[in-house]
Formats: sequence, C-alpha cells, structure tokens
Amino acid sequence: MKILTLLVLFVGSFLFLQPSLQAATHSGTTTVSADQMKANKKAFQMQKREAKATHLFAKRGIDLQDPVNKWMWYWIFGWGAGIVLSILATATISTGSVGSFGVLWLLASLCWLFGTVSLIVWLVKKFAK
Repeated sequence: MKILTLLVLFVGSFLFLQPSLQAATHSGTTTVSADQMKANKKAFQMQKREAKATHLFAKRGIDLQDPVNKWMWYWIFGWGAGIVLSILATATISTGSVGSFGVLWLLASLCWLFGTVSLIVWLVKKFAK
C-alpha cells in the first residue's frame, strides 16, 4: 500500500507541480474575461495541489531538494511505476485489448528505464565523494 501511495505522489509531482501557468497581465483593463478567470482558477488549484503534495512528501520524509537523494527517490518511483504498469499491461492482455497492452507495456518499459538510469546516477553521485 505504501508503494502505491508513493507511486501516486510521484505521478502527481510530475503532473501537478509543473509551473506551466503564468499570471495573466492586464494592460489598463478592469474587466476580467472568462478565460482569465479560468486561468486564475487553474493556477489556484495548482497551488493547492502543490502545497498538498509538498506536505505529503514532508510527512513521509521524501526530500526531492537534496541533490543526491532525489535520484534515489526517482529510482524507487520509476521502478514502482514500472511494476504497476507491467501488471496493468498483463491484465489488459487477458481482456483482449492488444492496443492498450502495447501502450501500457511501452510506458512500463520507459518507467523501468528511467528508474535504472536514476539508480546509476544515484550510485555515481553517492560514491563520488
């Protein structure tokens, strides 16, 4: 259950912590359009999710700011996601859905690869001192 929670936190950190939204600037107008209101609402929701994820990471002792140990966490999350996606891929093959099997298996392979590269980077950084 802890691995599933960590996997959710890992995926959430990539999906919700991206600083892709920028504040809309007004050039002398006092009315706010519907698009600007939607952008502000999305930005506020992103800030709430970021605060929640940061709180959960701190609560579990996950420090992604440390230049060495963040690679350990990437390794753990990558292999965890690889395990989960591999299980999902094999479960979809039993339902007869070959297309989704290929996509899930590709994603699982990429997660395994990301986790393995993160493990190598973590080992090099940890023992390079």
